Amino acid sequence: MAVAIENRKTDVQKFERQKNTLAKKVLSIKDQNIILLLSYYIQDLTTSKRITKAQYNKEMEEAEKRVKAGKFITNEEVMKEMKKW
Repeated sequence: MAVAIENRKTDVQKFERQKNTLAKKVLSIKDQNIILLLSYYIQDLTTSKRITKAQYNKEMEEAEKRVKAGKFITNEEVMKEMKKW
């Protein structure tokens, strides 16, 4: 029982270190587009409710408008930025 509790404590500590490391990396990002991308991704991960077809279509139209307006970054740009982390 004591071993299980100690393992749980170690797991929690490791998890907290991982969160802190990730937070430091995010705070060091200078590119607004990457922050926006991460924000959308995190929002998707933390939103558990399903959306309606109408909402989905609206979001897709909004995304297409952003792309047409040049408000996007390429995969190559993301990969280059990730190498700086």
